[in-house]
Amino acid sequence: MTTIAGIDLDKNEARFVILSGHAMNFDIVSTDVTRLGLADPKDQTEVREFQLAVQSFFDKYDVKTVAIRERLSKGRMKGGTITFKLEGLIQLCRQPVSIISPATIRKAISAANIDFTELPIAKYQYEAYGAAYTLMTAATLRNQP
Repeated sequence: MTTIAGIDLDKNEARFVILSGHAMNFDIVSTDVTRLGLADPKDQTEVREFQLAVQSFFDKYDVKTVAIRERLSKGRMKGGTITFKLEGLIQLCRQPVSIISPATIRKAISAANIDFTELPIAKYQYEAYGAAYTLMTAATLRNQP
C-alpha cells in the first residue's frame, strides 16, 4: 500500500489531498489540514515554519511520496514566484517528489472519467487530487508485468 500526497500550489499556499492504497483501489485520507500558507515569503522564520509544517504533515499521515502539479515558468499562465519557493521547500522534505504536468493530469482524469463533484473534497483540492491520482495510477501501471 502506498500513500501519496497530491499538492497544488497557488498564490501563497499549498493545497493537499492524500490518497492511500493501490491504483484503482485507494481511499482519500481525511486530514485535519487541507492547505498551508506562507503569509510573508521574505520572513526567514516563517519560511522555516512552513517547511517544518509540511514535513510534520507528511510524517503524521505517513506520506511515502509527493505529486506536485507543475506550474508554467513563463507565458500567460505562468505560476507566481512564491509558488516556486513553496515547491522548493516541499522538495527539501524527506519524501520523493514528482512534478506532474497539467496535461498529463488532465489526460489521466479524462481517461478515468472522474466527476470531482462526487468526491469528498473541496473544490480548491481538485488539482491536488488530480496530481495524486495521476501518480497513484502511473506507479501501479509501471509495476504491472
